[in-house]
Amino acid sequence: MGSVTERKRLDGSVGYLAQIDLKRNGKRFRDNRTFEKRSAAEAWIKKREKEVKAFEGDFLTLKQRNKTLADAIDRYVLESQREIGRTKAQVLKTIKEYDIASLKCADIVSPDIVSFAQELAIGKEPATVSNYLSHLMLIVTEN
Repeated sequence: MGSVTERKRLDGSVGYLAQIDLKRNGKRFRDNRTFEKRSAAEAWIKKREKEVKAFEGDFLTLKQRNKTLADAIDRYVLESQREIGRTKAQVLKTIKEYDIASLKCADIVSPDIVSFAQELAIGKEPATVSNYLSHLMLIVTEN
């Protein structure tokens, strides 16, 4: 359920803090963002709640089928509505070579992602690690 709270800033202006707090199947999802206008905050709440509910449905389907991250990457590549560029394709292929790809999507937790990022960081620039993680997040949010 979303809510909008009026907040006074240090400079005296007013901002509107939009917050959502959803609980599904024993799991809680929270998110927030500040806007200049109340109407923008309310619109964001509606949009974000819809996105989260849609994401959760797909994620639960993957959990029920015990798909691995590698399976989710393959599915993303096959079903992507946008053309996947060479860089993204290479990054996704490389992610599948790491241990995290063999984990079931339902079993991946924050420490797994942190370990993956630390493993990636060896010999790579921070921007490269960030790029890999952003592509990984696409898979998580799409699947």
